[in-house]
Amino acid sequence: MERRHLRWIIPAAGGVLAVVVSLVLVLQDTGEAACASVPAAPAAPAFPALAPVIENVRSGSASYYSTNRNGMCNLGAPSTDAYAAIGPAEWAGGAACGSYLAVTGPNGQTTNVQVVDQCPSCPAGKIDLSKGAFSRIGSVSAGIIQITYGTVRDPDLAGPLKVRAKGGTGYSSLSVVLDNHGNRLSTVELQTAAGWTPLKHNTDNTWTGPSGLTGPVTLRVTDASGHQVTLSGIALGSSVFQQTPTLMYSPAPPSPSPSPSPSESPSAAATTPVAAAAASTAPPTC
Repeated sequence: MERRHLRWIIPAAGGVLAVVVSLVLVLQDTGEAACASVPAAPAAPAFPALAPVIENVRSGSASYYSTNRNGMCNLGAPSTDAYAAIGPAEWAGGAACGSYLAVTGPNGQTTNVQVVDQCPSCPAGKIDLSKGAFSRIGSVSAGIIQITYGTVRDPDLAGPLKVRAKGGTGYSSLSVVLDNHGNRLSTVELQTAAGWTPLKHNTDNTWTGPSGLTGPVTLRVTDASGHQVTLSGIALGSSVFQQTPTLMYSPAPPSPSPSPSPSESPSAAATTPVAAAAASTAPPTC
């Protein structure tokens, strides 16, 4: 019985090996066709992924406040508890609106906050944090804490750009507010028949332009770090923010998880003779 059993195993194994070798030879003979079926690599992004950098770090102090109103940046009521109001010197006529600060408190923790409002009584170096942000870096019972803080260049974005555009019938001129741009904005331009027309930035964080516009408009937005995007089909006459599909730039992706070591991979521990034969005669890499 054992002899008969062996007689059946050997041909079976030989048959499997023959099929594997034949398949490998076919793949080698038709290498171009096999390679043609491999999916193409994804296209490179239009711009590189960027990691946040903290600039112009300085010392100062912080107190806290809470609000559910529209601040002087006209970004609407805060949707998170990570916001701040800054003094006129750092407000810079509204130029700081929508940008981000990284603030480190006495407990050694750092939190990022968006500039949404002006603190008229705050001298340079003094900022008002949302109560939630304040509590992450210091004790609320202290009232005022010593901090270090800096401007975040290319911060992680809350999402694609949002635009509120008023104009057309019933408005004397175009008025635009943008959010989710991350860095300070340097220019916002309107596309016209004559080319790109710069809009004027005001202390209330509105960008204003010509009157008498009809229909959707196209805007070109450039930030202080040189990132530039074009937004098409922006409707006029709306008092709410429109969500666009466009990111101002591509934030850095999260760090990949470490690959498991060979000892952690059960598939690396055992290889069948058939798999070994196929691997040893594998076709060239495409």
